[in-house]
Amino acid sequence: MKRKAWIFITAGISIALALVAAAKTNQRKKEPSMKQPVVLTVNSREFLMDLEENASAAAFREKLPMTFRMNELNGNEKYFDLKTDLPADASRPGNIQCGDLMLYGSSTVVLFYRNFSSSYRYTRLGKIRNPDGLREALGDGNPTVKFSAGKKTIGKRTASDGAVMQRENRNLPTRVLRKGTRINLYFGDTVIPGILNDSETARALIARLPLKQRMTRYRHDFCGVMEQPLPYREEEVHYGWLNGDIDFARDGNYFTILFDDERHSEQYGHQINIGVLDCPLSKIAELRGCFDVRIELAEVSK
Repeated sequence: MKRKAWIFITAGISIALALVAAAKTNQRKKEPSMKQPVVLTVNSREFLMDLEENASAAAFREKLPMTFRMNELNGNEKYFDLKTDLPADASRPGNIQCGDLMLYGSSTVVLFYRNFSSSYRYTRLGKIRNPDGLREALGDGNPTVKFSAGKKTIGKRTASDGAVMQRENRNLPTRVLRKGTRINLYFGDTVIPGILNDSETARALIARLPLKQRMTRYRHDFCGVMEQPLPYREEEVHYGWLNGDIDFARDGNYFTILFDDERHSEQYGHQINIGVLDCPLSKIAELRGCFDVRIELAEVSK
């Protein structure tokens, strides 16, 4: 009789332990992982950010998603004030890096876009994985930024989907497009040839030619806002680009020619590829400033 009682007691303990373990597992599944990146969106650009493993960063994550208008300060940072305090554990970081996200005091969130030394005390919240282009995206004023929970990248469309590519010559466009509608883009006296594909978006652009598009040189592209958006199919929207791509970015109606930083481009969404350059990338990369670019069909160019 005692042996049976002991068996029942042992079985009961095992079941209880199993239930406790299952509850802990379910709790861990419900709790957001601090290793999951946060997405910072500013002026149509997306940057992945890793949060610190501390109480401040955990409390910050719980507030997501958040959209704020950030204020410019000192030519090296943007900041905004939270309505409620976060737990703080401040220290002097010494060297600030572009892409650092810090907490000043207990309610001021600071995003740095330059490297410099500081004697101020901050609590570290996170850091942008690849801050290339952050300075240009934030601009000189007070931009509106959005912090949101990390996105699953498995299965998302990227720029290379279905593309024929070459990587032997880095000075040539990565995407290979042999058939399409040939165009010329006139950057002043410099003629940049390109080929448009047969997508709905590209056909809509072709129907508007010839046209002029104001474009400005940035780190990895020439970009300009179109007066009228181009149509697109949702299945053709992707992340990133291949060097030499001609894209339409739907979130800001941007017409853009991308000639560099392909390896870091998957953080940028909303892209629709409409063609590719048909010349060495150095021909456009060496241009500087702003241009009223004239876009024409190659067959009617003068």
